[in-house]
Amino acid sequence: MRRIIKILGVITIMALLLGGAVVTVAATEVAVSIDAPDEVVPASDFTASVNIGEVANFDACNYDVSFDASVLRLDSVTSGLIGSITIPVDICNQISSGTWRVVQNVPGLSGVSGSGYLAVLHFHVIGSSGTSSAISLSKGVLSDKAASEIKATWAGDSVRVRVASEAVTPPTAVTPSPEAPALQTVVTPSPEATTPGNEAPLPAKPINWLVLREVIGGIVGVGLIIFLLAKRRAY
Repeated sequence: MRRIIKILGVITIMALLLGGAVVTVAATEVAVSIDAPDEVVPASDFTASVNIGEVANFDACNYDVSFDASVLRLDSVTSGLIGSITIPVDICNQISSGTWRVVQNVPGLSGVSGSGYLAVLHFHVIGSSGTSSAISLSKGVLSDKAASEIKATWAGDSVRVRVASEAVTPPTAVTPSPEAPALQTVVTPSPEATTPGNEAPLPAKPINWLVLREVIGGIVGVGLIIFLLAKRRAY
């Protein structure tokens, strides 16, 4: 009897251990998330990837991508990559303003294992500086090669439109120091003006006609007296 109880106890312990292991495996979920830049430039293009963590026997998926349609515009969705296997995009449709549904399926039935990204989202910025938009994932489903669901967590991201710098540095005004003396212009005479023999001619003085008349009159008077004396002696 004791032997039977011992065997049952061992079986119970093994069952608990196996059950705990199964619960641990079941609790592990694949992480799927958006990876986008923190800031983007107005009127620019940028990409955001739909990343996927370690997954086993992945075969297909579908999910919705949502964003603010007044800030971002989704132009296209291109294939992803897990390991070295391309994950093509089969369907990409806009189901409402700012919400697109993506459906992907790996060709064949072998399944893909590893980590990487499911797709690349190509956006164009239409919002003004300072605006922002979340990029979220919803209604996501992963399935393996046996068409069984792969449990996953889905997380989004957000981007902000960069604010252009408007600060302008004013020009620096230069104020002369009050102590600084005023500059004086010094004129240096040219060498030709200081060389002997090359002096500049003096300006002509005005003629004093009154003095000249008196001098001429005196000369004429003296000459007349001499003439009369000489004539008298001749007689």
